[in-house]
Amino acid sequence: MADINVKQLSKVIKIDLESLLAQMSAAGLSHKSENDVVSSDDKKVLLKFIKDNKKGIKKTISLKSPKSESKSNLSVTRINSPNSDKKNEAKQDFKGSIDFDEAERKRLNAQNESAEEEKKKAEAKTKVVRKSKQEPQKKAPQNLKKDKKTFKDSSKHDQREKEGEKFLEKNLENVQKFEKPQEFVQKEVKIPQTIVVSELAKALSVKSSDLIKSLMNNGVMVTLNQSIDQETAILVVEELGHIGIPYDLESEEEKILENITYEGNEEPRNPVVSVLGHVDHGKTSILDFIRKSSVADQEEGGITQGIGAYQVDHEGKTITFIDTPGHAAFSEMRARGANSTDIVVLVVAADDSVQPQTEEAFNHAKAANVQVIVAVNKIDKPDSDLEKVKGDLSKMGLVPEDWGGDTQVVPVSAITGDGIDELIESITLLADMLELKTNHDGPASGVVLESGVKKGEGAVATLLVQRGTLNSGDFVLIGDQFRKIRSLKNYLGTQIKVSEPSTPVAISGLEFPPNAGQEFIVVKDEKAAKSLSEERANKRRDNRLAKKSVASLDGIFAGAGESAKPAVNLIIKTDTNGSAEAISGAINNLKVEDAKIKVVLEGVGPISVNDVNLAVASEAVILGFNVRSDSAAESLAEKEDISIQYFGIIYDLLDAVKEVIEGSLDPEIKEVTVGIAEVKDTFKSPKFGFIAGTIVTEGSVVKNLPIRVLRDNIVIHEGKLDSLRRFKDEASEVKSGTECGIGIENYNDVKVGDKIEVFERTETARKI
Repeated sequence: MADINVKQLSKVIKIDLESLLAQMSAAGLSHKSENDVVSSDDKKVLLKFIKDNKKGIKKTISLKSPKSESKSNLSVTRINSPNSDKKNEAKQDFKGSIDFDEAERKRLNAQNESAEEEKKKAEAKTKVVRKSKQEPQKKAPQNLKKDKKTFKDSSKHDQREKEGEKFLEKNLENVQKFEKPQEFVQKEVKIPQTIVVSELAKALSVKSSDLIKSLMNNGVMVTLNQSIDQETAILVVEELGHIGIPYDLESEEEKILENITYEGNEEPRNPVVSVLGHVDHGKTSILDFIRKSSVADQEEGGITQGIGAYQVDHEGKTITFIDTPGHAAFSEMRARGANSTDIVVLVVAADDSVQPQTEEAFNHAKAANVQVIVAVNKIDKPDSDLEKVKGDLSKMGLVPEDWGGDTQVVPVSAITGDGIDELIESITLLADMLELKTNHDGPASGVVLESGVKKGEGAVATLLVQRGTLNSGDFVLIGDQFRKIRSLKNYLGTQIKVSEPSTPVAISGLEFPPNAGQEFIVVKDEKAAKSLSEERANKRRDNRLAKKSVASLDGIFAGAGESAKPAVNLIIKTDTNGSAEAISGAINNLKVEDAKIKVVLEGVGPISVNDVNLAVASEAVILGFNVRSDSAAESLAEKEDISIQYFGIIYDLLDAVKEVIEGSLDPEIKEVTVGIAEVKDTFKSPKFGFIAGTIVTEGSVVKNLPIRVLRDNIVIHEGKLDSLRRFKDEASEVKSGTECGIGIENYNDVKVGDKIEVFERTETARKI
């Protein structure tokens, strides 16, 4: 049985700690503290003491004079020895009264002495053998009958000791013991996307308090039952010396994807072309000329502010074009456009050359490993410089073919149409070289280009089918929603039944507008699809809670500093999801150190009463982009004095946000010294109080302006000029070189030689 301390033993045998220590001391043990170790031998001594204490420590038996009675009433363990003197001593011990403890001690001493004599003399001796299961019982000597009672008493004594030990062992099994490993054991721990702190501590076999301390050292404030993300968990696991292995549980998504099969061989498909470039370089105008339409004229401000998808037939071949915004705020849209296409047409204005969004668009195309064709637009303008454009393109890494590179550079004009045919031929030639193929039969899959809310249709989304065939009535899984397609419309807005690969299509019947860039897939198994949508929703919720629940030390201290900053709360409602994403991103990128900007809500659809109520609760300004509010929301906003502003161009919206931020900032206060007067004398007037007789040395002294009193060029008082007199007459202003009497409001400690500085504060509105 393992050794335990006194405190644990007291809990096992259910005896008060102080009482146990007292009994152990009475039993002759040296234990004084609750942390002293109790060995097996100590337990035997203590058990024997407790048992004897209950029955009476000592029992005395009076022996009768007849020897026969003493033999019948007393059993003695006899140790055979050739020494006859010792036999006589043993006989003398049994006269009178007997102390059993003393008798046992003498018996053990005699047994030890006998053992030593046996080793020295190598003589045979007689042993009393206890009956056991392992060894056969030896033949008892002739005097065994005489000592029968002794054997019985000895076996009962041993049996009681064993029972006591078993009782202790049985109760000690229920005592929780934590033995710290002597050597560090490195563990490999699998970490999912999110994990609760207590579960991670259990997996690492460490105390939860130690794990929380390590997280705090890394600036993460969590409690035992809060979740942390995978990245944070791996960081703290490795810091503790263990190995963190990121993994994802086998999800319903993997099971569904395994069951999706496509029949037949891959067949050729139409190319998908993205038109990218800087704002106002003519991307939409080129597409308008190709499609023989005028989309650019219909757009607010003549600039594109959402992804548009179109199809063009050219000499029996169909090309799908995706038009993307060029404004800096729509960077994510351009990235999605590049990732969804096979070829990128990079539009550069011949009179403006390469600009920041031109370089960014090229980087998106390069990251997506997409072929690039450069269309140099506006060559019909007199200030166009094609060679300069080629030089700037070469610096980016797009070396034209006529300069020895491999980039097709096609000069075009969206106004006259020059070079448009050559551009389309370059696109079709490059598409033929790429040998674009995919499966036409099977469930459709692709990507969401744009989404929004339309009156009479609800949530709608523009999809690009990349594989398979999409049919009206299919069950489509987009993000964490699973819905049946109510209607299919092509880029012209015409109802269709089927949409093949490389085809843009608008669908309705969704629960809410999905995020642009999300992938969609048609699922036949409705039960599995619902399970997957719930799994995605739960995972997104867990990730959101993990981020919100983890409070960082940096955030706590930063929040303490930002509490003094003015807060600007905004509610953004737009016509499409991509626009909401772009506007929110542009606002968050505004670098304003003296104000805290927070987008309370970004949503798609018209401004509703709920939006106004949220604005009332959060003291927010509502910004509508290509949307309007209903009459109920308008009335409530007017009643609650909530500002609703409408915009159609992102430039104007961002300018309005800057104005709101500037209005919340404290103005800049500048101080201008108006004049300085030197004190020549002081006197008291019964009518006006304490007056300082001064002479104006610089500027002029003006009544009711703030002043400072300087003594040895040190400011000793700041107050207000209360009285200004020229001789006996009141004066509003006294010029330089003129004497005057000055009275300072609630201050009379002015001395000769002091200077009185008159200044004026001016406020200037701050700009960002």
